[in-house]
Amino acid sequence: MLWGELMENSRNSTSLWSKEYVITLLVGLITSFGFSMVYTIISAYSIKIGATLSIAGVVSGIFSISALVSRPFSGLVSDRYNKKRLFVVSTLAIAIAFLGYSVSSNISILMFFRIFHGAAFALSGTASIALISELVPKSRLAEGLGYFGVSQMISRIVGPSMGAYIQDIFGYNTLFYCIATLHIIALLVLLVLPYKFTKQRQQKKAKIALIDLVAIEVLVYAAIGGVFSLGNGVINSFLVLMGAKRAISNISLYFMVNASAVAVARLFAGRQADQSSITLIVNVSLFCAATAALLLSFGYSLAPIIYAAVLMGIGLAGGQVSLQAECIRAVDEKRSGIAVSTFYIGADVGNGIGPMIGGAISNRFNYGAMFLSLGGLLSVTFLVFNIYQRRQLKTS
Repeated sequence: MLWGELMENSRNSTSLWSKEYVITLLVGLITSFGFSMVYTIISAYSIKIGATLSIAGVVSGIFSISALVSRPFSGLVSDRYNKKRLFVVSTLAIAIAFLGYSVSSNISILMFFRIFHGAAFALSGTASIALISELVPKSRLAEGLGYFGVSQMISRIVGPSMGAYIQDIFGYNTLFYCIATLHIIALLVLLVLPYKFTKQRQQKKAKIALIDLVAIEVLVYAAIGGVFSLGNGVINSFLVLMGAKRAISNISLYFMVNASAVAVARLFAGRQADQSSITLIVNVSLFCAATAALLLSFGYSLAPIIYAAVLMGIGLAGGQVSLQAECIRAVDEKRSGIAVSTFYIGADVGNGIGPMIGGAISNRFNYGAMFLSLGGLLSVTFLVFNIYQRRQLKTS
């Protein structure tokens, strides 16, 4: 009882940088760093052990499918069981997955560990965010999530080049061993996190209903977050191809500028989202993202592409952190895991279908039409979001 009161008092205080929060932030950074070091080279590793180009694509993509399927269940167990223990288990599972990569002598074994890794990664992501929602002050939730997002973005900027460097010098197995060791270190750090699971949070049910897997009340926010992810997926998949088609040199600078813009914007977006209306933050974010899409549609030189990178970075940072925080706030504290997993489902679906839709449009028309359509979708999302917010205001 005393521990529960201490946790609640800590959460209601204004201090954000507690020992518990810093530990969770550090472990999340390591997990994201390990993912980033491998995801760009896993296809090459697949080919090295005997995969065809098409099978290598399946090996790469099966991770995301596994994560998507696991999301609802990761939210369920995060709400019913000890979040710290789940974070520990998922971190250990990720370490095992990387060790599994090192001993994969054929594609079947590698495929198994990719699926295993995807499920563990989904559980880790959900448990860490749900844990943060308990550890940070209620009034600074979006700010806490924003800093967590900055750490994730830093790993995605540095991780791919770091992974490629280690692989080039020492080989794939050494890379996998290094990442597994990092996760073991993270596991040891996580064990000292002073968190105690209380009976009030535990919910044992014999049957699993839809509301145990998906937070229906936040589906609109999750879908809007998914639109941001859809746009990001389209850009990641087709921007370089568009650059080659339009003879825009150094177009890959977009990704570095965009990632930097997201990281910097997240430093301020979370705090602003806590202090301002979600309606304002999301509207500004959608406007920035839609403007970026239009710049990409009509851009035939590097300058508008760079402007688009900055605007899309601001849009992604503000939109996603505010929507994720609102999803958590909109549900009872005992369902924070479900809220987190529901938001991630929207992001996973957006990332998955974005390249498919973009590919169909660009194949039928051209890249300009594809990005113009993206701008149109973001504009429609702007209208839908504001209609929904007005209805919410009337019913509250």
